[in-house]
Amino acid sequence: MRWSASWRKKILIRRGGFLLQLAILITWVVMMALLVQKTLLKPEALKITPALAKERMKIGEDWWGVYWKGEKIGYAVTGQEQQEEKISVQERAWLKLSVLGIPQNIEQILEYRVNQRLTLDSFDFSLKSGLVQFRLAGRMEDLPSHPGKRLRLVVHSGGREHQQEISLKEAPHILGQTKLHLLSQGLEVGKKYSIPAFDPATLSTAEVIAEVEGVERLNIGGEERELYRIGQEFRGIMTKSWMDRKGDIWKEESPIGLVLLRESKNVALHKNWNPGKTVDLIALTAIPVKQEIPNPRSTQYLRARLHLPTLKGLKIEGERQSRNGNEVVIRKETFPPKIFAIKPLKEEERFRALQATPFIQSDDPKIKRQAEAIVDGAKDPAEKVSRIAAWLFREVEKRPVVSIPSAVEVLRQKVGDCNEHAVLFTALARAVGIPAHMQAGVIYQEGKFYYHAWAQVYLGTWVAVDPLLNQIPADATHIRLVEGDLDKQLDIVRVIGRLQVEVLEVH
Repeated sequence: MRWSASWRKKILIRRGGFLLQLAILITWVVMMALLVQKTLLKPEALKITPALAKERMKIGEDWWGVYWKGEKIGYAVTGQEQQEEKISVQERAWLKLSVLGIPQNIEQILEYRVNQRLTLDSFDFSLKSGLVQFRLAGRMEDLPSHPGKRLRLVVHSGGREHQQEISLKEAPHILGQTKLHLLSQGLEVGKKYSIPAFDPATLSTAEVIAEVEGVERLNIGGEERELYRIGQEFRGIMTKSWMDRKGDIWKEESPIGLVLLRESKNVALHKNWNPGKTVDLIALTAIPVKQEIPNPRSTQYLRARLHLPTLKGLKIEGERQSRNGNEVVIRKETFPPKIFAIKPLKEEERFRALQATPFIQSDDPKIKRQAEAIVDGAKDPAEKVSRIAAWLFREVEKRPVVSIPSAVEVLRQKVGDCNEHAVLFTALARAVGIPAHMQAGVIYQEGKFYYHAWAQVYLGTWVAVDPLLNQIPADATHIRLVEGDLDKQLDIVRVIGRLQVEVLEVH
Protein backbone atom coordinates (compact mmCIF):
# COMPACT_ATOMS: atom_id res chain seq x y z
CA MET A 1 0.00 0.00 0.00
CA ARG A 2 1.06 3.66 -0.40
CA TRP A 3 1.47 5.96 2.59
CA SER A 4 0.31 9.57 2.44
CA ALA A 5 2.67 12.36 3.44
CA SER A 6 0.70 12.97 6.64
CA TRP A 7 0.70 9.29 7.58
CA ARG A 8 4.43 8.97 6.88
CA LYS A 9 4.98 11.85 9.29
CA LYS A 10 2.96 10.02 11.92
CA ILE A 11 5.11 6.95 11.42
CA LEU A 12 8.23 8.97 12.17
CA ILE A 13 6.70 10.50 15.28
CA ARG A 14 4.78 7.65 16.86
CA ARG A 15 6.86 5.96 19.46
CA GLY A 16 5.75 2.52 18.41
CA GLY A 17 7.91 2.84 15.33
CA PHE A 18 10.98 2.92 17.51
CA LEU A 19 10.36 -0.13 19.67
CA LEU A 20 12.77 -3.04 19.60
CA GLN A 21 10.34 -5.70 18.49
CA LEU A 22 8.36 -7.03 21.41
CA ALA A 23 9.28 -10.62 20.74
CA ILE A 24 12.77 -9.95 22.02
CA LEU A 25 11.65 -7.85 24.96
CA ILE A 26 8.62 -9.79 26.14
CA THR A 27 9.28 -13.36 25.13
CA TRP A 28 12.79 -13.44 26.50
CA VAL A 29 12.23 -11.42 29.65
CA VAL A 30 9.30 -13.66 30.56
CA MET A 31 11.36 -16.75 29.86
CA MET A 32 14.19 -15.44 32.02
CA ALA A 33 11.70 -14.76 34.79
CA LEU A 34 10.44 -18.33 34.44
CA LEU A 35 14.02 -19.56 34.98
CA VAL A 36 14.40 -20.08 31.23
CA GLN A 37 12.42 -23.27 31.64
CA LYS A 38 12.77 -24.17 27.99
CA THR A 39 16.57 -24.11 28.21
CA LEU A 40 18.45 -27.39 28.10
CA LEU A 41 21.47 -28.26 30.22
CA LYS A 42 24.43 -30.41 29.41
CA PRO A 43 24.01 -33.70 31.30
CA GLU A 44 27.16 -33.36 33.40
CA ALA A 45 25.79 -30.14 34.90
CA LEU A 46 23.16 -31.91 37.02
CA LYS A 47 23.70 -34.83 39.38
CA ILE A 48 20.12 -35.94 39.88
CA THR A 49 19.15 -39.45 40.93
CA PRO A 50 15.76 -41.00 40.10
CA ALA A 51 15.01 -41.03 43.82
CA LEU A 52 15.61 -37.30 44.16
CA ALA A 53 13.62 -36.59 41.02
CA LYS A 54 10.68 -38.67 42.26
CA GLU A 55 10.75 -37.00 45.67
CA ARG A 56 10.96 -33.42 44.45
CA MET A 57 9.01 -33.53 41.17
CA LYS A 58 5.61 -32.52 42.47
CA ILE A 59 2.72 -33.83 40.38
CA GLY A 60 0.00 -31.24 39.80
CA GLU A 61 -0.15 -27.53 38.97
CA ASP A 62 1.60 -24.40 40.23
CA TRP A 63 0.14 -20.98 39.40
CA TRP A 64 1.73 -17.51 39.31
CA GLY A 65 0.51 -13.99 38.75
CA VAL A 66 2.69 -11.96 36.38
CA TYR A 67 3.23 -8.30 37.36
CA TRP A 68 5.04 -5.41 35.69
CA LYS A 69 5.82 -2.33 37.80
CA GLY A 70 3.12 -3.42 40.22
CA GLU A 71 0.40 -3.90 37.59
CA LYS A 72 -0.87 -7.38 36.86
CA ILE A 73 -0.33 -8.22 33.18
CA GLY A 74 -0.90 -11.96 33.09
CA TYR A 75 -0.54 -15.36 34.67
CA ALA A 76 1.57 -18.49 34.30
CA VAL A 77 0.94 -22.11 35.16
CA THR A 78 3.13 -25.21 35.27
CA GLY A 79 1.53 -28.65 35.29
CA GLN A 80 3.33 -31.97 35.77
CA GLU A 81 2.04 -35.53 35.49
CA GLN A 82 3.49 -39.03 35.50
CA GLN A 83 3.12 -41.04 32.28
CA GLU A 84 4.54 -44.54 32.79
CA GLU A 85 8.33 -44.01 32.81
CA LYS A 86 8.10 -40.42 31.59
CA ILE A 87 7.24 -37.13 33.27
CA SER A 88 5.20 -34.74 31.15
CA VAL A 89 5.36 -31.00 31.88
CA GLN A 90 3.34 -28.15 30.38
CA GLU A 91 4.19 -24.52 31.05
CA ARG A 92 1.82 -21.82 29.83
CA ALA A 93 2.03 -18.03 30.14
CA TRP A 94 -0.66 -15.56 29.09
CA LEU A 95 0.04 -11.81 28.96
CA LYS A 96 -2.08 -8.77 28.21
CA LEU A 97 -0.07 -5.72 27.22
CA SER A 98 -0.50 -2.48 25.33
CA VAL A 99 1.51 -0.76 22.62
CA LEU A 100 0.30 2.72 21.67
CA GLY A 101 -2.98 1.84 23.36
CA ILE A 102 -3.44 -1.24 21.19
CA PRO A 103 -4.06 -4.39 23.32
CA GLN A 104 -1.68 -7.26 22.67
CA ASN A 105 -2.63 -10.71 23.98
CA ILE A 106 0.28 -13.14 24.03
CA GLU A 107 0.22 -16.84 24.79
CA GLN A 108 3.29 -19.01 24.98
CA ILE A 109 3.25 -22.72 25.71
CA LEU A 110 6.11 -25.10 26.40
CA GLU A 111 5.47 -28.83 26.63
CA TYR A 112 8.25 -31.32 27.30
CA ARG A 113 8.76 -34.93 28.36
CA VAL A 114 11.63 -36.17 30.51
CA ASN A 115 12.58 -39.56 31.96
CA GLN A 116 13.04 -40.44 35.63
CA ARG A 117 16.49 -38.81 35.61
CA LEU A 118 14.92 -35.69 34.09
CA THR A 119 16.86 -36.02 30.83
CA LEU A 120 15.01 -34.74 27.79
CA ASP A 121 12.86 -36.89 25.53
CA SER A 122 11.10 -34.15 23.51
CA PHE A 123 9.79 -30.57 23.70
CA ASP A 124 7.39 -28.31 21.81
CA PHE A 125 7.39 -24.51 22.22
CA SER A 126 4.81 -22.18 20.64
CA LEU A 127 4.06 -18.45 20.70
CA LYS A 128 0.71 -17.04 19.58
CA SER A 129 -0.21 -13.39 19.18
CA GLY A 130 -3.04 -12.33 16.90
CA LEU A 131 -2.37 -13.68 13.42
CA VAL A 132 1.24 -14.54 14.24
CA GLN A 133 2.19 -18.05 15.28
CA PHE A 134 5.63 -19.52 15.90
CA ARG A 135 6.55 -23.05 16.88
CA LEU A 136 9.80 -24.81 17.73
CA ALA A 137 9.96 -28.55 18.41
CA GLY A 138 12.81 -30.83 19.40
CA ARG A 139 13.31 -34.56 19.90
CA MET A 140 16.21 -36.63 21.18
CA GLU A 141 17.38 -39.50 18.95
CA ASP A 142 20.11 -42.11 19.19
CA LEU A 143 23.04 -41.68 16.82
CA PRO A 144 23.13 -44.69 14.48
CA SER A 145 26.88 -44.76 13.82
CA HIS A 146 28.45 -44.07 17.23
CA PRO A 147 27.52 -43.59 20.91
CA GLY A 148 25.74 -40.38 21.82
CA LYS A 149 22.54 -38.50 21.14
CA ARG A 150 21.19 -36.17 18.49
CA LEU A 151 18.79 -33.31 19.18
CA ARG A 152 16.66 -32.80 16.09
CA LEU A 153 15.11 -29.29 16.00
CA VAL A 154 12.27 -28.16 13.73
CA VAL A 155 11.31 -24.48 13.41
CA HIS A 156 7.78 -23.86 12.10
CA SER A 157 7.25 -20.29 10.86
CA GLY A 158 5.51 -18.71 7.89
CA GLY A 159 4.23 -22.08 6.69
CA ARG A 160 7.80 -23.40 6.38
CA GLU A 161 9.86 -25.90 8.36
CA HIS A 162 13.56 -25.47 9.02
CA GLN A 163 15.46 -28.41 10.52
CA GLN A 164 18.69 -28.44 12.47
CA GLU A 165 20.55 -31.23 14.23
CA ILE A 166 22.86 -30.97 17.24
CA SER A 167 25.05 -33.86 18.40
CA LEU A 168 25.42 -34.41 22.16
CA LYS A 169 27.25 -36.95 24.28
CA GLU A 170 24.08 -37.54 26.31
CA ALA A 171 20.52 -36.28 26.48
CA PRO A 172 20.39 -32.85 28.20
CA HIS A 173 18.42 -31.82 31.27
CA ILE A 174 15.73 -29.14 31.55
CA LEU A 175 16.73 -25.93 33.30
CA GLY A 176 13.26 -25.62 34.79
CA GLN A 177 14.43 -28.24 37.28
CA THR A 178 17.48 -26.23 38.38
CA LYS A 179 16.04 -26.27 41.88
CA LEU A 180 16.83 -30.00 42.06
CA HIS A 181 20.45 -29.22 41.25
CA LEU A 182 20.56 -26.61 44.00
CA LEU A 183 18.90 -28.95 46.49
CA SER A 184 21.20 -31.84 45.63
CA GLN A 185 24.26 -29.62 46.19
CA GLY A 186 22.86 -28.03 49.34
CA LEU A 187 21.35 -24.58 49.87
CA GLU A 188 24.16 -22.60 51.50
CA VAL A 189 24.44 -18.82 51.51
CA GLY A 190 27.37 -17.76 49.34
CA LYS A 191 27.49 -20.99 47.34
CA LYS A 192 27.83 -20.59 43.55
CA TYR A 193 26.84 -22.91 40.72
CA SER A 194 28.06 -22.82 37.10
CA ILE A 195 25.71 -24.54 34.64
CA PRO A 196 26.55 -24.90 30.90
CA ALA A 197 23.30 -24.48 28.98
CA PHE A 198 21.84 -24.76 25.49
CA ASP A 199 18.89 -22.57 24.48
CA PRO A 200 16.85 -24.15 21.66
CA ALA A 201 14.71 -21.09 20.91
CA THR A 202 17.76 -19.10 19.81
CA LEU A 203 19.80 -22.18 18.88
CA SER A 204 22.67 -20.82 20.98
CA THR A 205 24.76 -21.81 23.97
CA ALA A 206 25.57 -19.91 27.15
CA GLU A 207 26.37 -20.49 30.81
CA VAL A 208 24.04 -20.00 33.75
CA ILE A 209 25.68 -18.76 36.95
CA ALA A 210 23.60 -19.20 40.12
CA GLU A 211 24.39 -18.05 43.66
CA VAL A 212 22.56 -18.39 46.96
CA GLU A 213 22.75 -14.74 48.00
CA GLY A 214 21.00 -14.82 51.35
CA VAL A 215 17.90 -15.63 53.38
CA GLU A 216 14.95 -13.23 53.57
CA ARG A 217 11.52 -13.17 55.17
CA LEU A 218 8.86 -12.17 52.65
CA ASN A 219 5.12 -11.75 53.00
CA ILE A 220 3.51 -13.50 50.02
CA GLY A 221 -0.19 -14.21 49.85
CA GLY A 222 -0.74 -12.88 53.38
CA GLU A 223 1.77 -15.27 54.95
CA GLU A 224 5.35 -14.53 56.01
CA ARG A 225 7.90 -17.05 54.75
CA GLU A 226 11.63 -17.58 55.20
CA LEU A 227 13.09 -17.96 51.72
CA TYR A 228 16.48 -18.34 50.07
CA ARG A 229 17.26 -15.54 47.59
CA ILE A 230 19.01 -17.02 44.55
CA GLY A 231 20.56 -14.86 41.84
CA GLN A 232 20.98 -16.23 38.33
CA GLU A 233 22.82 -14.81 35.34
CA PHE A 234 22.15 -15.94 31.78
CA ARG A 235 23.97 -14.10 28.97
CA GLY A 236 24.34 -11.05 31.20
CA ILE A 237 20.64 -11.04 32.15
CA MET A 238 20.19 -11.12 35.92
CA THR A 239 17.14 -12.66 37.58
CA LYS A 240 16.34 -13.45 41.20
CA SER A 241 14.26 -16.25 42.71
CA TRP A 242 13.04 -16.81 46.24
CA MET A 243 12.88 -20.53 47.18
CA ASP A 244 11.87 -22.38 50.32
CA ARG A 245 13.74 -25.34 51.79
CA LYS A 246 11.58 -27.79 49.83
CA GLY A 247 12.54 -26.20 46.52
CA ASP A 248 9.24 -24.40 45.84
CA ILE A 249 9.66 -21.03 44.11
CA TRP A 250 7.51 -18.24 45.63
CA LYS A 251 8.76 -15.20 43.78
CA GLU A 252 10.85 -14.43 40.68
CA GLU A 253 12.03 -11.04 39.46
CA SER A 254 13.67 -9.69 36.31
CA PRO A 255 15.89 -6.57 36.14
CA ILE A 256 13.23 -4.43 34.40
CA GLY A 257 10.49 -4.92 36.95
CA LEU A 258 8.76 -8.10 35.79
CA VAL A 259 7.70 -10.14 38.85
CA LEU A 260 6.08 -13.56 39.21
CA LEU A 261 4.30 -14.32 42.50
CA ARG A 262 3.01 -17.76 43.48
CA GLU A 263 -0.80 -17.59 43.71
CA SER A 264 -3.77 -19.91 43.83
CA LYS A 265 -5.46 -20.67 40.53
CA ASN A 266 -8.42 -18.45 41.41
CA VAL A 267 -6.22 -15.49 42.35
CA ALA A 268 -3.95 -15.90 39.32
CA LEU A 269 -6.91 -15.95 36.92
CA HIS A 270 -9.35 -13.53 38.52
CA LYS A 271 -7.80 -11.32 41.21
CA ASN A 272 -5.59 -8.19 41.35
CA TRP A 273 -6.40 -7.04 37.82
CA ASN A 274 -6.78 -3.29 37.30
CA PRO A 275 -9.91 -2.82 35.13
CA GLY A 276 -9.39 -0.52 32.19
CA LYS A 277 -5.64 -0.18 32.68
CA THR A 278 -3.07 -1.96 30.53
CA VAL A 279 0.68 -1.57 30.89
CA ASP A 280 2.21 0.22 27.89
CA LEU A 281 5.65 -1.18 27.18
CA ILE A 282 6.97 1.78 25.24
CA ALA A 283 6.49 4.17 28.15
CA LEU A 284 8.21 1.70 30.48
CA THR A 285 11.30 1.16 28.34
CA ALA A 286 11.93 4.68 26.94
CA ILE A 287 15.19 6.44 27.93
CA PRO A 288 14.72 10.19 28.64
CA VAL A 289 17.57 12.59 27.79
CA LYS A 290 18.19 16.18 28.91
CA GLN A 291 19.51 17.61 25.63
CA GLU A 292 17.05 17.89 22.78
CA ILE A 293 18.06 16.87 19.25
CA PRO A 294 16.10 19.27 16.98
CA ASN A 295 16.12 17.35 13.68
CA PRO A 296 17.00 13.76 14.56
CA ARG A 297 16.28 12.27 11.13
CA SER A 298 18.82 14.67 9.59
CA THR A 299 21.57 14.12 12.16
CA GLN A 300 25.01 13.51 10.62
CA TYR A 301 27.12 13.26 13.82
CA LEU A 302 26.37 12.25 17.40
CA ARG A 303 28.65 12.00 20.43
CA ALA A 304 27.04 10.49 23.52
CA ARG A 305 28.01 8.98 26.84
CA LEU A 306 26.47 5.58 27.63
CA HIS A 307 25.83 5.03 31.33
CA LEU A 308 25.81 1.27 31.90
CA PRO A 309 27.62 -0.92 34.47
CA THR A 310 29.51 -2.65 31.65
CA LEU A 311 29.66 -2.44 27.86
CA LYS A 312 31.24 -5.88 27.65
CA GLY A 313 29.58 -8.16 25.12
CA LEU A 314 27.91 -5.31 23.21
CA LYS A 315 28.72 -4.33 19.61
CA ILE A 316 29.54 -0.67 20.30
CA GLU A 317 32.62 -0.26 18.09
CA GLY A 318 33.05 -0.78 14.36
CA GLU A 319 32.11 0.72 11.01
CA ARG A 320 30.42 4.08 11.62
CA GLN A 321 30.70 3.89 15.41
CA SER A 322 33.84 4.55 17.48
CA ARG A 323 34.26 4.38 21.25
CA ASN A 324 36.49 5.96 23.87
CA GLY A 325 35.66 4.57 27.29
CA ASN A 326 31.92 4.93 27.66
CA GLU A 327 31.69 7.64 25.00
CA VAL A 328 30.49 6.66 21.55
CA VAL A 329 30.66 8.66 18.31
CA ILE A 330 28.38 7.89 15.35
CA ARG A 331 29.13 9.35 11.91
CA LYS A 332 26.52 8.94 9.18
CA GLU A 333 27.98 7.30 6.08
CA THR A 334 27.79 8.54 2.50
CA PHE A 335 25.58 6.73 0.01
CA PRO A 336 26.66 5.33 -2.33
CA PRO A 337 30.08 4.94 -0.61
CA LYS A 338 33.01 6.90 -2.03
CA ILE A 339 35.49 4.91 -4.09
CA PHE A 340 38.35 5.55 -1.62
CA ALA A 341 36.26 4.01 1.18
CA ILE A 342 35.93 0.63 -0.57
CA LYS A 343 37.46 -2.21 1.42
CA PRO A 344 37.48 -5.93 0.58
CA LEU A 345 35.29 -8.17 2.71
CA LYS A 346 36.88 -11.28 4.19
CA GLU A 347 35.48 -14.49 2.74
CA GLU A 348 34.38 -15.84 6.13
CA GLU A 349 32.56 -12.60 6.97
CA ARG A 350 30.93 -12.56 3.53
CA PHE A 351 29.70 -16.11 4.03
CA ARG A 352 28.10 -15.26 7.38
CA ALA A 353 26.46 -12.15 5.95
CA LEU A 354 24.93 -14.09 3.04
CA GLN A 355 23.87 -17.39 4.61
CA ALA A 356 20.29 -18.33 5.39
CA THR A 357 19.34 -18.85 9.04
CA PRO A 358 16.24 -20.26 10.76
CA PHE A 359 14.77 -16.74 10.96
CA ILE A 360 16.42 -15.00 7.99
CA GLN A 361 15.37 -17.49 5.29
CA SER A 362 17.12 -15.90 2.31
CA ASP A 363 17.12 -19.26 0.50
CA ASP A 364 13.33 -19.63 0.64
CA PRO A 365 11.81 -19.71 -2.89
CA LYS A 366 9.20 -17.05 -2.00
CA ILE A 367 11.86 -14.75 -0.55
CA LYS A 368 14.07 -15.21 -3.62
CA ARG A 369 11.22 -14.59 -6.07
CA GLN A 370 10.13 -11.46 -4.24
CA ALA A 371 13.70 -10.13 -4.04
CA GLU A 372 14.26 -10.64 -7.77
CA ALA A 373 10.94 -8.95 -8.57
CA ILE A 374 11.85 -5.93 -6.41
CA VAL A 375 15.31 -5.33 -7.91
CA ASP A 376 13.85 -5.95 -11.40
CA GLY A 377 17.11 -6.60 -13.17
CA ALA A 378 19.13 -3.84 -11.44
CA LYS A 379 22.88 -4.55 -11.48
CA ASP A 380 24.22 -1.86 -9.16
CA PRO A 381 24.17 -3.10 -5.49
CA ALA A 382 23.32 0.38 -4.17
CA GLU A 383 20.31 0.53 -6.50
CA LYS A 384 19.19 -2.91 -5.31
CA VAL A 385 19.36 -1.76 -1.68
CA SER A 386 17.37 1.39 -2.48
CA ARG A 387 14.64 -0.59 -4.25
CA ILE A 388 14.35 -3.16 -1.45
CA ALA A 389 14.11 -0.48 1.27
CA ALA A 390 11.54 1.51 -0.72
CA TRP A 391 9.43 -1.60 -1.38
CA LEU A 392 9.39 -2.51 2.33
CA PHE A 393 8.46 1.03 3.33
CA ARG A 394 5.64 1.02 0.81
CA GLU A 395 4.25 -2.49 1.17
CA VAL A 396 4.66 -3.54 4.84
CA GLU A 397 2.07 -2.05 7.19
CA LYS A 398 3.62 -0.23 10.15
CA ARG A 399 1.94 -1.83 13.18
CA PRO A 400 3.27 -3.28 16.46
CA VAL A 401 3.30 -7.07 16.30
CA VAL A 402 4.27 -9.44 19.07
CA SER A 403 6.13 -12.34 17.49
CA ILE A 404 9.44 -14.07 17.07
CA PRO A 405 10.42 -12.36 13.80
CA SER A 406 10.74 -14.56 10.73
CA ALA A 407 11.33 -13.26 7.21
CA VAL A 408 8.93 -15.69 5.52
CA GLU A 409 6.21 -14.86 8.07
CA VAL A 410 6.65 -11.11 7.54
CA LEU A 411 6.52 -11.57 3.77
CA ARG A 412 3.29 -13.51 4.16
CA GLN A 413 1.62 -11.08 6.61
CA LYS A 414 3.16 -7.79 5.36
CA VAL A 415 2.62 -6.31 8.82
CA GLY A 416 5.14 -5.41 11.47
CA ASP A 417 7.29 -3.03 13.44
CA CYS A 418 10.99 -2.28 13.18
CA ASN A 419 12.21 -5.83 13.75
CA GLU A 420 9.88 -7.30 11.12
CA HIS A 421 11.13 -4.72 8.62
CA ALA A 422 14.76 -5.45 9.52
CA VAL A 423 14.50 -9.23 9.30
CA LEU A 424 12.71 -9.18 5.93
CA PHE A 425 15.06 -6.52 4.52
CA THR A 426 18.07 -8.62 5.56
CA ALA A 427 16.63 -11.75 3.94
CA LEU A 428 15.75 -9.94 0.68
CA ALA A 429 19.20 -8.35 0.46
CA ARG A 430 20.97 -11.66 1.01
CA ALA A 431 18.71 -13.31 -1.56
CA VAL A 432 20.12 -11.04 -4.29
CA GLY A 433 23.73 -11.45 -3.16
CA ILE A 434 24.14 -8.39 -0.92
CA PRO A 435 25.81 -9.16 2.45
CA ALA A 436 23.57 -7.91 5.26
CA HIS A 437 23.22 -8.03 9.07
CA MET A 438 20.47 -7.17 11.51
CA GLN A 439 21.33 -4.55 14.13
CA ALA A 440 19.56 -3.33 17.24
CA GLY A 441 20.06 -0.54 19.72
CA VAL A 442 18.36 2.78 20.44
CA ILE A 443 17.12 5.70 18.33
CA TYR A 444 16.21 9.25 19.38
CA GLN A 445 12.76 10.80 18.99
CA GLU A 446 10.98 13.60 20.90
CA GLY A 447 13.28 13.85 23.90
CA LYS A 448 13.82 10.14 24.45
CA PHE A 449 15.72 7.17 23.09
CA TYR A 450 13.65 4.11 22.17
CA TYR A 451 14.74 0.53 21.52
CA HIS A 452 14.83 -0.12 17.81
CA ALA A 453 16.07 -2.53 15.12
CA TRP A 454 17.48 -1.84 11.65
CA ALA A 455 19.94 -3.41 9.18
CA GLN A 456 23.40 -3.01 7.68
CA VAL A 457 24.54 -3.84 4.14
CA TYR A 458 27.97 -4.21 2.55
CA LEU A 459 28.48 -2.01 -0.51
CA GLY A 460 32.27 -1.98 -0.54
CA THR A 461 31.94 -0.66 3.00
CA TRP A 462 29.23 -1.25 5.59
CA VAL A 463 26.22 1.09 5.46
CA ALA A 464 23.38 1.29 8.01
CA VAL A 465 19.86 1.04 6.55
CA ASP A 466 16.60 1.66 8.40
CA PRO A 467 13.85 0.06 6.28
CA LEU A 468 11.10 1.15 8.68
CA LEU A 469 11.97 4.79 7.94
CA ASN A 470 13.34 4.18 4.42
CA GLN A 471 16.64 5.76 5.48
CA ILE A 472 19.84 5.01 3.57
CA PRO A 473 22.09 5.61 5.44
CA ALA A 474 20.31 5.65 8.80
CA ASP A 475 20.71 8.92 10.70
CA ALA A 476 23.36 9.27 13.42
CA THR A 477 20.91 8.96 16.34
CA HIS A 478 20.84 5.20 15.68
CA ILE A 479 23.18 3.88 18.40
CA ARG A 480 23.98 0.22 17.71
CA LEU A 481 24.30 -2.07 20.73
CA VAL A 482 24.07 -5.55 19.21
CA GLU A 483 24.37 -7.18 15.79
CA GLY A 484 23.18 -10.50 14.43
CA ASP A 485 20.29 -12.94 14.33
CA LEU A 486 17.85 -13.66 17.16
CA ASP A 487 20.47 -15.28 19.40
CA LYS A 488 22.55 -12.08 19.35
CA GLN A 489 19.59 -9.74 19.78
CA LEU A 490 18.84 -11.43 23.09
CA ASP A 491 21.89 -9.58 24.45
CA ILE A 492 20.05 -6.26 24.34
CA VAL A 493 17.58 -7.43 26.99
CA ARG A 494 20.24 -7.08 29.67
CA VAL A 495 20.58 -3.31 29.08
CA ILE A 496 16.84 -2.51 29.18
CA GLY A 497 16.02 -0.65 32.36
CA ARG A 498 19.71 0.01 33.04
CA LEU A 499 20.95 2.09 30.10
CA GLN A 500 21.08 5.90 30.28
CA VAL A 501 22.20 8.06 27.34
CA GLU A 502 23.83 11.49 27.75
CA VAL A 503 23.97 13.54 24.55
CA LEU A 504 27.28 15.47 24.39
CA GLU A 505 27.45 16.81 20.83
CA VAL A 506 25.22 16.62 17.81
CA HIS A 507 25.02 18.16 14.33
